[in-house]
Amino acid sequence: MRLILDAHEDSAAAAVRILDDSPHYTLFCSKAADTVEWWDEIFPLVEAYFVRMVSLYVAIETVEHRPILSYPTSSLLGACMLRVLDALPRSCREEMHSAVPEDAGHFRDRFLPGSHASEMGWALKKLGFDILDAPLQDDLERRVQFCEQQRFTATGELPPANLADRHYPNFTHIPRNRKSAALSELQRFRPKQLPTRISAVRVTLGESSPADLDDPLGRTHVGYAPDLTPQELWERGRGIWKFRADHVAASTIMLLVHDKTVVLVASVTGLTLHRGGLAILGEPLTDHPLVGRPDPLHTPNPLAYGVINP
Repeated sequence: MRLILDAHEDSAAAAVRILDDSPHYTLFCSKAADTVEWWDEIFPLVEAYFVRMVSLYVAIETVEHRPILSYPTSSLLGACMLRVLDALPRSCREEMHSAVPEDAGHFRDRFLPGSHASEMGWALKKLGFDILDAPLQDDLERRVQFCEQQRFTATGELPPANLADRHYPNFTHIPRNRKSAALSELQRFRPKQLPTRISAVRVTLGESSPADLDDPLGRTHVGYAPDLTPQELWERGRGIWKFRADHVAASTIMLLVHDKTVVLVASVTGLTLHRGGLAILGEPLTDHPLVGRPDPLHTPNPLAYGVINP
């Protein structure tokens, strides 16, 4: 482990070359520039972190007399990206995930990703090399707080990053136009796409029947009938239900189900309160792909709330 850390000091140049040649890293940085506020201020810290971890792998290969990295570069950089995402504001994490390679590895608290034995992580930790790199989040938060004028230093300058015990190799940060440098490779690169998730409330409708005489919505009938227009069916099915208001507020669509089949999908734009129950505000989505399909929130309860993966 001492040989690896000694080689780590001389491996920064090779690590920077790997970053320069990587379309994955190019995409990650260009995506961050469009997504993460204050990216220009925190980017030197982020790049230092990438160089630190890639340098460690270069050092391992050097000690093992390998000419190139035996571990996939995309997996290694993806593991770094996931660690960086953990330190970024939650509001931008989901969009940034689209720039993470599909085969991203994961850094654990006691060992490295890939074929390296867990004992290697323990031994590096004993020598003071923190695989988790926990101060990364603290440093980013301090800089972001400063930029947002929530915290000031005595000199009015950005607070320094605490790099003393983090084993960053010596390297000079040089601003690069990574997007233009690897544009041809990026055109062939397919970024990771997160699955679309839709929050929905669902009601199961019975057969058509007369409404109560004092129906709060002024309806004459409720329930399902096959000859109804989408708007007529929506008026019959949008209330009055014992839903939790927070479930309705978190939903983007409402499903009307009859005989275990979706007969109408409508948008959810609000709600009104009636007699301790709720009526949903929205409009029918007549061409929605869920219409005619089996109930995706198949539960015995006539009312349901959940997330749909189309």
